Amino acid sequence: MELGDMVIIDDPRHPLYGCVGKIVGKRGKRKEHDMWLLIYVASKMRDYLVPQSMLRLEEMEKDRTRLQ
Repeated sequence: MELGDMVIIDDPRHPLYGCVGKIVGKRGKRKEHDMWLLIYVASKMRDYLVPQSMLRLEEMEKDRTRLQ
């Protein structure tokens, strides 16, 4: 995952589960292979620190057909 990628919070334990956001920063490691990412969530109009393990890349075509 790189800066500018659109992601979905994909862990049911997270309070923002299902929200779409944009990666705007990286803030260090949570665990050895798990990075803290700063995600801007437009629907909430603020940034959140979310572990990379709780995110997945948004795939525009697949997500649109799934919601219909």
